[in-house]
Amino acid sequence: MPQPLSRHPLCRGSLSRTRRYRLRRRPNFLSPFWVRLSGPQGFTTYREQEEWILLLSARHLPFRLWKTDGRTHCFIPALLRDVARFEFRLYRQEEASRNTANRQPMAQLPIQKGWQWAALAVLPLLAVHAWRSGLLPAISALPSPSFWEQLGSLDSARLYVYHEGYRCLTALFLHADAAHLYSNVMLSAVALTVAARSLKTGRLWLLTLLGGTLGNALAMIFRTPPYVALGFSTAFFSILGLLCGLAHPWRGNMAIPLLAGGGLLALLGTEGAHVDYAGHVGGLLAGFILGAWERFRNTHHLPSLPGPAAALLAVSLTAGGWLMAFGLL
Repeated sequence: MPQPLSRHPLCRGSLSRTRRYRLRRRPNFLSPFWVRLSGPQGFTTYREQEEWILLLSARHLPFRLWKTDGRTHCFIPALLRDVARFEFRLYRQEEASRNTANRQPMAQLPIQKGWQWAALAVLPLLAVHAWRSGLLPAISALPSPSFWEQLGSLDSARLYVYHEGYRCLTALFLHADAAHLYSNVMLSAVALTVAARSLKTGRLWLLTLLGGTLGNALAMIFRTPPYVALGFSTAFFSILGLLCGLAHPWRGNMAIPLLAGGGLLALLGTEGAHVDYAGHVGGLLAGFILGAWERFRNTHHLPSLPGPAAALLAVSLTAGGWLMAFGLL
């Protein structure tokens, strides 16, 4: 019985050497002067393949792709192989330096103690509404709660004629109805809790009050009189602006946090029949300025009021504004 050719003693060594030194396949459509760029096994990952294609296309280097055995191979003229590899090394070095710069930790404000109590600042809103609606007995020495809206609302005519600037503050504590009140209370409680992780609670209360008051003052610039406005929504948007101002600028660009605040304004402050758009914009801008100042102060270690002193000042300003509204101060 004749033996197979592979077992013949004269052919056994030559066939084994042929299998050992078998030439790798290459596409027939390529010139013999084109060489493999992706290595003998082709591209190992899809990311590597896309990086090479992007680099070669950007540098206007000719290349051809060939897929076989589930792998993609890249061929390039032999004279350009070293140029392509040099460009790829430069690309890798630039990407590594960029990643190292992005991994540098940004200066973050430390988490403050007692941030869980920041939402208590909305309790005066509930108390004023309870007095006005008769759920709580009003103090006899004060005017009737039915007149509080006339005494403390943001009336532009009285601001311009009688210069009653305290209305920018007292209007924050008045609401048209229960739905208006509850929406402001819930949103402000969440925003205060988040902001208190970066600011002391007492100082946050003071900045919220100042931001809402300044926001109402700025609203007079955006709107033409006469108009009447009330509600804590201006202070709520000042808290959002405060958070945007506290945010670290992305590569020194302060427009990024401001654009984020504008997105929140478009999402939360532009819907409804009786929405004070001017107050929302003014509150956001005032809060952003105060937040940017707080970040600057913390970065440069400038002195500031302690938390209890700031909280006491916020309470004093609120009480003083209402005493002026009632004609007792």
